[in-house]
Amino acid sequence: MGTVRDVRALSYERFFQTSGDILAVLDREGRFVHANEAFRDVLGYLVETLLGQSFATIVHPDDAAEVRAFLEGDGEGDTTLRVTKRLLHRDLSTRTVAFALRRVTEDEAFYVTGRAVNEQESAEASRRREEVLQKMQVTARVGGWEVDNRTGDLYWTEETYRIHEVPPGFRPILETAINFYTPEAIPIITAAVQGCMRGEAYDLELQILTARGRRLWVRASGHPVFEDGKVVRLIGAFQDIDDFKRRELELQEKLAIIEEQRTAIHAMSAPIIQVWDGVLALPVVGMLDEARASEITGRMLSAVVAHAARYAILDLTGVESVDEATADHVVRIIRSIQLLGAQSIVTGIRPAVAQTLISLGAGFAGARTVSNLREAIKICMRGK
Repeated sequence: MGTVRDVRALSYERFFQTSGDILAVLDREGRFVHANEAFRDVLGYLVETLLGQSFATIVHPDDAAEVRAFLEGDGEGDTTLRVTKRLLHRDLSTRTVAFALRRVTEDEAFYVTGRAVNEQESAEASRRREEVLQKMQVTARVGGWEVDNRTGDLYWTEETYRIHEVPPGFRPILETAINFYTPEAIPIITAAVQGCMRGEAYDLELQILTARGRRLWVRASGHPVFEDGKVVRLIGAFQDIDDFKRRELELQEKLAIIEEQRTAIHAMSAPIIQVWDGVLALPVVGMLDEARASEITGRMLSAVVAHAARYAILDLTGVESVDEATADHVVRIIRSIQLLGAQSIVTGIRPAVAQTLISLGAGFAGARTVSNLREAIKICMRGK
């Protein structure tokens, strides 16, 4: 029969690795130097990804102050902290864990033991949460990602793999992930990721080329995670917005066409005609509202300057009736023309319009009025 020393030498590491409780050894700075497989089962972390990280980084930020203070404290002798805290799962959800941190001065180390609270219930809740999360990701076409800023390791959620249309077994790294973006987008996303590593969040809409060669519009966002004032991780979302973006661009294109057509129609409804050198005519048809009067005035003034016009004829033959607002707009058009040094001539005033203008007390001060456009042109030719 072997001695107790022999049994201990053979069995302790096996107990360490087969325990359902999370077990870990931290150095005197609180960084992982050893951890068991329970960290993967309970929190989703591979042991090798934990080594060298501070234990405090996997504690929820709102719960971390007490743990961080214990790890950074200068307590004398062996001391133990027993607490129940939320620990961060690799998928960024949380698990409530009751754990003990024991400082052993002689070993210059901390020993960690912990157990998930209501472990069986938490596992069922975790399964349900995972199912809901997966359904939400598929429905919204939103995936997630995480980068360890120290090791460069990149983690994608299932939906992120699906959006990239990569084959089974594909293992992403940061460089290949960036290279999925279209050539014109690569400099933009590269600068954004580099900025995020310095602590600057980003939210961009860019195009990628999937593994199957399809162009997709995606919304990519990234946020830095700080520890002791340094960025230790990047986390973010990755959403397929291709359908929405294409509809948006199509709508913008249609709106641009409508605007062009509207401008063309307005130009046709009040065309500015160069009837002679230095002579412009503007036939006005229909009512003048604020928007139309402002547009006509702007176009007329631009034409007066462009053609160095000496005369501007305002033909009201197509205006059958006026109200106070319309009369005011006509007066303002005339005054604007006169301010540029051109002479205004008003033609085609109908009897009903003349009566309304008199009753409103509206006059065209400084502008000459004649019966028709032909007479106005004759005046301009004689004046030249």
